[in-house]
Amino acid sequence: MERLRVHLNEAALRDNLRTIRRLTGPEPAVMGVVKANAYGHGLITASKLLIRHGVQQLAVATLDEACHLRDAGLLLPITILAPTPADGAREVVARRLRASLSDLATAWDLHRAAVRHGQRVPVHIEIDTGLGRYGWPPATAEIERLAALDRLVVAGVYTHLNGSGHAELVDQLRVFEHAYARIVTALGHRPARHALASTALAAGLHDRTRWEIVRPGALLYGLAPRDKSVPAPAGLRPGLSLTSYIQLLRSLPAGASIGYGGAYRTSAPTLIAVVPAGFADGIPRQLAGTGRVLIRGHDAPIIGSVGMSHLTVDVTGIPQVTVGDTVTLIGGSIDVQEWADLAGTVNTDVLTRIAPALPRTVIPTPHARGERSA
Repeated sequence: MERLRVHLNEAALRDNLRTIRRLTGPEPAVMGVVKANAYGHGLITASKLLIRHGVQQLAVATLDEACHLRDAGLLLPITILAPTPADGAREVVARRLRASLSDLATAWDLHRAAVRHGQRVPVHIEIDTGLGRYGWPPATAEIERLAALDRLVVAGVYTHLNGSGHAELVDQLRVFEHAYARIVTALGHRPARHALASTALAAGLHDRTRWEIVRPGALLYGLAPRDKSVPAPAGLRPGLSLTSYIQLLRSLPAGASIGYGGAYRTSAPTLIAVVPAGFADGIPRQLAGTGRVLIRGHDAPIIGSVGMSHLTVDVTGIPQVTVGDTVTLIGGSIDVQEWADLAGTVNTDVLTRIAPALPRTVIPTPHARGERSA
């Protein structure tokens, strides 16, 4: 029996994409963000499901992620959102990836690699409109020098919005539009624009900008926006559940200690279940004494400390509980946001900490065919 399994709900991912389409309409291409192991859902498995249900492009954070997708046989456009190091330029060109440009040095590296390969390379220009990390300042004159690098084809221009409220987002979009107009003048053509990620889409900014690409991440996986002032669109469904099983049952007397440092002490005779899942698998340590799991449809509180590879739960009073019973850690009435709130973090942090080595098994839609796990 596998001690811990991640389940991907194909129907939920499909329905989340349909929810996004109801917001955007049919026109913009959907660039699905699959960075950080597809937000913990499994890079290759989740990407294939998203493509099956209509995602037309993918975006990742690193060159390594993009190479993994190419090695898995995915041939659609893949954009790398973080700058590519100089020694990665050859891989970008050889694998027909799309690098992001935030400086001339990276542009020249790609241009030289393209010359050596006898190719023209599509790239995306990033504008910094307030996030303060990657991207050219909106008023820089350096971008205009890209027009001289004839082996680079500017396929897209984009920004990362900082998600600090509707008015601020609108201001950032206005800055982006001015920068884009200057780029169009310099290049002599109109690259595709993308700025609307999950928070901006949930905030309704698609009604203001009918641009060529939208770039959802969290919404694809059924996650509410990080900004609590922005409501999640109706119809989102969690794309992931996490289960384990009862490995051992123990009856302890009143006054027994459980966990490192005697983290918990029983106040009455207690039946505990040992579950082979711990913080090495991505279970937040903060769930000790606050979190719960589901067993046979009943809540079972997590007691004692969350260990590296196990946790203990109180199953006293759960009828017919037995070794081997399924333990639902995420799923049913327990969603990722509950974990995030208890751990004092955000839902994406929780999901991306789920160990990448754990198998991801697809719960297929009716009549679906193709990959089931990876």
